[in-house]
Amino acid sequence: MSKVRWTLALIVGSIAACGAPSAALAPSQRPMATLAGASVRSITQIAADLLSPLEVRGLTATPLRLVRSESGEVRVRQLLLGPTGSEALRVESALDGSLRLIAQSDVALESTPLSESSAIARALRHLVRLGVAMPPGGPTVRQIAGRTIVVWSREVRGIPVLDDGIRVVLNGAGALVGLAIEESPLAAAPARIAREDAALRAATALLPSGGAFDAGAELVWVLPREASWQTDQRVPRRLAWSITGTQRDGSKVAIYLDAGSLALLGWDGAP
Repeated sequence: MSKVRWTLALIVGSIAACGAPSAALAPSQRPMATLAGASVRSITQIAADLLSPLEVRGLTATPLRLVRSESGEVRVRQLLLGPTGSEALRVESALDGSLRLIAQSDVALESTPLSESSAIARALRHLVRLGVAMPPGGPTVRQIAGRTIVVWSREVRGIPVLDDGIRVVLNGAGALVGLAIEESPLAAAPARIAREDAALRAATALLPSGGAFDAGAELVWVLPREASWQTDQRVPRRLAWSITGTQRDGSKVAIYLDAGSLALLGWDGAP
């Protein structure tokens, strides 16, 4: 559920960067921009990689700004604006220069979606061109709102980190619409991991009558419920048992219990 929210947010953010890039802002001769001690790749250099000379003519760069992401990470935001002042390209980077987000406006939908193999190949090509390290494992590919989404989910020691990873949004011709990269800090794992059957019993006690859990539980890294709205700080993910099931009304639910103490950390779909 939360993965879908993130994907939709990236699509909306890409579309919302709705300027009319008429386009040749000359690429900056300085590959790096600086702000508050941070060194990041200049948006003009990224624009030169993504857009044709005609597409960047007339775009202007705004001063760099420090912003916080929804996950609380401090980022450097750079914008390119079109002649009317509308946003044409948005780039966000971590303070160490790592690319975190690209949202590009006015990318045509195209009528025919990409095949799965073509989407993966195009996404990898964009990542290489942008200098993003190749993600491990195989991605998932799906179609949402006329766009093709290629997702590499993050795992640490074989355990999924919910909502983390690399998402590449493409149009039907393979052009880059948006890119989002999340890599959350992780808390120390509990010294002792509770048994899976104990986690299932604890979760059952939290589920209203008439509901039922699917067989088994899975270890995941999850953002604690009380920290999910704290955007003023970077909150580490905690190791949790994830138990999924169905409520009496048929809606799906996932409950996350601390992997050591079995305390409730959060849920998707209120139980």
